[in-house]
Formats: sequence, structure tokens, C-alpha cells
Amino acid sequence: MEKVLFIYNPHAGKGTLKNKLSDVLEIFRRADFEVTVFPTLAQGDAVKIVKEQGIHYDRVICSGGDGTLHEVVHGLMDLPVMGRPKCGYIPTGTVNDFATGIKLPKRILKAAEIAVGDKCQAYDVGEMNGNYFTYIVAFGAFTSVSYETPQAMKNLLGRTAYLLDGVARLDTIKSTRVTVCVDGERWEEECILGMVTNAKSVGGFKLYRKKKVALDDGFLDGIFVKKPRNPIELNQVMSFLLTGAENEQVHIIRGKEISIDAMEEIAYTLDGENGGKHKNVLIRNHKQAITYYRG
Repeated sequence: MEKVLFIYNPHAGKGTLKNKLSDVLEIFRRADFEVTVFPTLAQGDAVKIVKEQGIHYDRVICSGGDGTLHEVVHGLMDLPVMGRPKCGYIPTGTVNDFATGIKLPKRILKAAEIAVGDKCQAYDVGEMNGNYFTYIVAFGAFTSVSYETPQAMKNLLGRTAYLLDGVARLDTIKSTRVTVCVDGERWEEECILGMVTNAKSVGGFKLYRKKKVALDDGFLDGIFVKKPRNPIELNQVMSFLLTGAENEQVHIIRGKEISIDAMEEIAYTLDGENGGKHKNVLIRNHKQAITYYRG
């Protein structure tokens, strides 16, 4: 009998898991799993339980938004590689960027069936100054939206809430001069937004229209939006944010290790969660570090 640790956030998104919880547990039992259930009550709960108990389980399944998955991944990465359990994910958050990238369905019971299945694949995990992330580390415009936008607004409008809230702040956005080094290449620019991602979408919006993004190739993508200095450049910024179309206002890089240095501390987000303020960050890719059950 396979031992499974099931961690869920009862407040993620619209709290939709509550009405499906007994059905999800029934799916686990039909798979002949021995299940330990752990609802999170506060930030950091998922990290703690995985770090303390994860090594004793064959599989960790979590349910919640990107923030819940972020905590579970952080806990898993602190476990020895040889004893690290595989991860199942039942997304119930507002946007669920990573779930989209690995083709997990939005329907809870369908995702639960995948989480108890056998189809799995190892994906990359990012690290910024010792803190792990699943799909994004970012600074500047829009990056505080996911943890500052009221949950009620996110529930009502879904991914549109992220863009609407960010656009409302566009005229007050502060630019930051950063020096970026990627695998030996160095450049400097004044930016209103910087993202280092291992994702096909952020906030529910596609990052690229033509470029194929792999989540298991050992590389991270860097996207830096330059400060607009006139209406034409502002339109180019908005065009990129709305359509993913690359233009002269966007600097895109790719590498296994990326450093970002600034003259003053700037606020970062990790997987949509508050990542603290830093002057200097070093971002690395851990290739195929965690194995997920996928669609």
C-alpha cells in the first residue's frame, strides 16, 4: 500500500475543494493509498510538514493555488534527492500557471485521478538566493498583484484581476536600473519589470506567441521590460503584456544561471508570493529536480 501525504489549502481560490474533499479522498482510497491528510492553517505550514514528514511517504499530493505548490516544492527540495517523493497537484487557485504548463485539468476530480496515476515527468526547479520557486521570480510592475490584490476580486474576475490591477498602477510604476549577467553575458538597463521564469504563462497570460518553452531543459528564461519614455514605447509595453508579441521594449535572455544586481533593494515575488527585498540575487536552475504526476 502506497503511503501518501495529502496537503491542501482550504481557502485557495473560491474554496472549491471543500465540496469535493470526500470525493477526492475516495479516489485516493480506491487507488489503495494509505493517506495522511494535512489542511494548512497558516503561511509556511506546507513547507514545514513536507520537510518534517515528507521523507516517510511515497507520494506527496497537494491542492491549492500556486502559493501552496510553491511551499510544497520548497519542502521537497530540502529532502535528500534519493528519498524525495513524487508530487501530485490538484490546482484550486485563481490562475494556476504551473498546472497549465504541465497540462493538468481545471476540474478537481479529473486532477485527482491524475495525481493517483502513474504518468509522471521530472521538471526543473528554480532557486533564488537559497529560496526555491516553481515557475517565476520577478520584480517591478505587476509583480505584487498576486499577493496584494484582494481575494474577492481575484475570485470574481479571475486572471483579468491581475491585469486590471496592474494597469491601474502603470502610471505610478518606479523603474529600476539593473545589471544582469546570464552565463557570462552582461548588460545594464532601466526596467519597470523583470521576470525569470520556467513557465509557459504568468498570471494566466502567455509569455510568448511563437517560442516553444520547455519546463525540463535546465534553462530559465529572463524577460526584462524597459522603462517607456514616450507614448509609443508605452504602447509597445502594453502590446507585450497583452499579446506576448516581442518588440524593442522587451529584452529576452536565456540561461542556466542569471544574476541581477541593483543599486538599492528591490521587492521580489516568488511564485506569486512575497519574496522579500534584495540588492543582489543569483538565480539557478535545478534540472528535473522534482517529478510530478501530469496530464
